[in-house]
Parts: sequence; C-alpha cells; structure tokens
Amino acid sequence: MLATLAHADGIFLAGGDQANYIRYWKGTPVQRALNEHVRANRPLGGSSAGLAILGRYSYTALDGGSLESQVALPDPFSAAVTLESDFLRLRFLGNVITDSHFSQRSRLGRLIVFVARLDHQRGDLNVLGVGIDERSALLIDGRGIGRLASGSAGSAWLVRAMRTPQVLRAGAPLSADDVQVTRIGPAGAIEFRDGRVSQPADQSSAVIRVGVPAADPLIDPRILRTVVPP
Repeated sequence: MLATLAHADGIFLAGGDQANYIRYWKGTPVQRALNEHVRANRPLGGSSAGLAILGRYSYTALDGGSLESQVALPDPFSAAVTLESDFLRLRFLGNVITDSHFSQRSRLGRLIVFVARLDHQRGDLNVLGVGIDERSALLIDGRGIGRLASGSAGSAWLVRAMRTPQVLRAGAPLSADDVQVTRIGPAGAIEFRDGRVSQPADQSSAVIRVGVPAADPLIDPRILRTVVPP
C-alpha cells in the first residue's frame, strides 16, 4: 500500500467517518506518505469525511457523533467539539479548517465555533473556515487561489472572525460580533495566502448572541438558513 501511495499521481480520500482516518492513520507511515505526496506537489483531494481532514485543522468526530450547529453554539467547549491539528500539511492550508455538506446540513454555526476555538487556541484571528456545499468542489492551484470547479451545483463559503468573541468559555453560549461570512460562486476566487475573496457572490457580517444568530436585515437569508434549519 505504501508503494502505491508513493507512486500515485493523485490521491482522493473518500467519505465515511473522518474519525477513522485520524484514529488509524495519525502517527503511522500512511500519514507520512500522504504528507510526502503533497510536499512533492502532487494533488490530494477528498469528499465528505475526506474533505474534513484536508486543512491543518479538522473536526474529527472522535466522540462518535456528527456535531450540529445547535449543539456547538450553546457550548463551544462541549465534548462533542473535537478538533485536531497537524494531521495533513497541505500547501496554503496552514490556517484552514474545512467543512463539508455545508448548506445542506446547516453547518455555518458549527464552523463559526470551530474558527472561534482555533483563533483562541492560536491567540490570533487568522483561522479561515472553508465550507463546501454538496455536489461542489473547490480547486486550489499552485499559486494558492481556490475556485469552484466547473459544474458545481452549490457554493464555497469562507468564515473569518474579524474580532475576538465577547463570550467564549466552557459551559457558556457563544457571543460574537463581526464574523465575516463570504459566499463564493462561479465567478469568485479565494486567495489562501491572505484570505481575500475576489468577486464574492455574497458577503455578510454574522452576529451570534448567547448562542443564537441575531436577526439582522443585513445578513443574506440564504446564509442565515445555513445557521438555523428552516
């Protein structure tokens, strides 16, 4: 198997349960082979669980569940918020955590929590949360620019905190202002070196009050629906 990985032109990680990828591969020759593959500038991709582990940071689901936004927002330090770092080292994704099935499973709320937790851990505001809708793919080129693949049915989303949350502690609901949420459509692009988005399809500033998204006419209704299921 290691010989196959070493000679692969490209590697694609399938869906399933990302906890298995972390549990069975971390600290093994398979993890080293995957990172050697990307150091050689060969493509690596994934869908669903395979997508969830592509960033430097990842949600691992090691508790056996599938975290929902309405669980993460009331307690960002819940045992269900299982985060991992330094499993894969893809170029340009050193500040990134990825999330899949994004709009379809209303995952904006939990991605905001992931970003808040990781910013707190790092002591800065540089973590980028990247959500990908179903039947969609984001392709990142050799310059670190990400664009939707032709034929994608949905969007890509970029989540970034612009200021430190007002409340982020164990057992307390999240309160945060000025969480920038950007939707990337077919014409847009993400510059992963600095998090800039060119030609965004939508851009809003999300506000979370005591674990609940604030009703704000400036927030695009499509974005709000990804926080709270209709």
